[in-house]
Amino acid sequence: MYRFILVFASIAILMGCSSDSATDPNDPKFDTPEEGVTLDFNSTFQVIDHFGASGGFQGQWVGKWPDATRNRAAEWLFSTEADPQGNPKGIGLSLWRTMIGEGSADQANSGFKASNWFREMECYMAPDGSFDWTKQAGEQWFMSKAKEYGINKFTMWTGSPPYFMTKNGYVFSTSDVPTFNCQPDKYDDFANFLADVVKNYEDKGYNISTVCPFNETQYEWNAEVGNAQQSGTRATNAEIAAVTKIIDNAFTQKGVNAKIMIPEAAQLKYLFEGSGNTVNQVNDFFNSSSANYIGDLANLSKYIAGHSYFSNGTTTESLRQRKSLRTTLAGYGLDFWQTEYSLLGTAYQQNKDISTFQEIDYALWLSRIIHTDLVFGNATGWSFWTAFNQSTFGDHPFRFNLILYQPNSNEPAHTDGAIDDNKLLWALGNFSRFVRPGMVRFEVKDPDYGESASVENFMISGYKSTTSKEIVLVCINNTDSSRTIALDNYGEDFEVVNGDFEVFTTSAGSNLRKSIMDFDGLSIPSKSIVTLKATLK
Repeated sequence: MYRFILVFASIAILMGCSSDSATDPNDPKFDTPEEGVTLDFNSTFQVIDHFGASGGFQGQWVGKWPDATRNRAAEWLFSTEADPQGNPKGIGLSLWRTMIGEGSADQANSGFKASNWFREMECYMAPDGSFDWTKQAGEQWFMSKAKEYGINKFTMWTGSPPYFMTKNGYVFSTSDVPTFNCQPDKYDDFANFLADVVKNYEDKGYNISTVCPFNETQYEWNAEVGNAQQSGTRATNAEIAAVTKIIDNAFTQKGVNAKIMIPEAAQLKYLFEGSGNTVNQVNDFFNSSSANYIGDLANLSKYIAGHSYFSNGTTTESLRQRKSLRTTLAGYGLDFWQTEYSLLGTAYQQNKDISTFQEIDYALWLSRIIHTDLVFGNATGWSFWTAFNQSTFGDHPFRFNLILYQPNSNEPAHTDGAIDDNKLLWALGNFSRFVRPGMVRFEVKDPDYGESASVENFMISGYKSTTSKEIVLVCINNTDSSRTIALDNYGEDFEVVNGDFEVFTTSAGSNLRKSIMDFDGLSIPSKSIVTLKATLK
């Protein structure tokens, strides 16, 4: 389809022609075609594995609340149903990321700051080696509810070995423990602990796809006893390689189906560059000439996990990191899973006065990061951290959670609380609810914007089913004006059934609100995230 600009001018007849013979300005030869958006279904990229979120430290609390509250939270996160008007009731996550507790909540003195009680975790194993599978009841409830809603893929992670296996007796590092906080003679115990926990879930019918034994090992996680905020341990690449070999053997011996996913880097750049002993991890672990090579382990995942925090200071740097990661992983036949992101740091402010921000502004930034990870990083999986957060300081309610929860007392003994959905929830839903596992991303050409301009202003990504004729477009309009999209090759390369798109809009005033638009009347409102869904003829 072409949009035509009529050129009005008086044309003098040259080369000896009579000067009073004017050319009709409406002559078609003077029409100037302006290209629209092109959908190239033959140019395809990654196959989408999932969109997910993590229960983190906080799902363990909400998961023990009364049914009315926790069921509402589960519906928001997992449901693929719609109300009578067709508006989604939930965002239809396709993966749930759950934590393997390290026992800080079981200690008489966890070393945590008193106000950080909500990040203390129970441990399934006791110091004597016995197991209590009733621990982490809240997390287990969300696991079961996710499965009930149809989620058939889970991933697990831990921030530290159990406290009774660590060097300092805590699940965080202290100044005397600069690297992996686990007693070397307990490496086997740690490996068997992980294998036993995962096997327990697998025996209960859960598809645990991956397990991350190490999380953000580039950071020191150093705290004074009594002032720690959460679990964590630094680890060198050599330590990760050595322990992963032991875990690999334990998984084989115990018949665990899940794969070990390493590394899970604190920032994307740590995966492909740097000269320290905790960075450049993909090359260090998967290059067969490396001293830390473990790419041939039988139980090692081909997915690489990284966190998109602090990778978006400038558009140029944001794109550079994704492109570099994409190239690095392609060289080893590996896929990228973005396993943690929320609005840490200040990049989301974009040098603006946040006192002028509306909730939708935070959702637009989140959508921008998802788009960048998918389109430039070729991410096959994308997860938010965390599904729940209770912070109400400043603009925190709009940055760190899909669901804001507030317990009825500020202590572990609280019994209930209130929950509120966040605009970030529905923005993620513009992807997770409609871009389903197994869909493949296809190329969308938008001549109005180059790479940098697109991620700052107007973004479009496209996905198609490999088992049906369904297509999905996710549009992010970060400008102050609505935009009409003309599909340049409509009628030539494709058509959609009835000529209509189902439209789901997240904006300041709506959360995935459904409407219908004709193919030649696609209008994307300013400051909105819009998903377009149709079936090809």
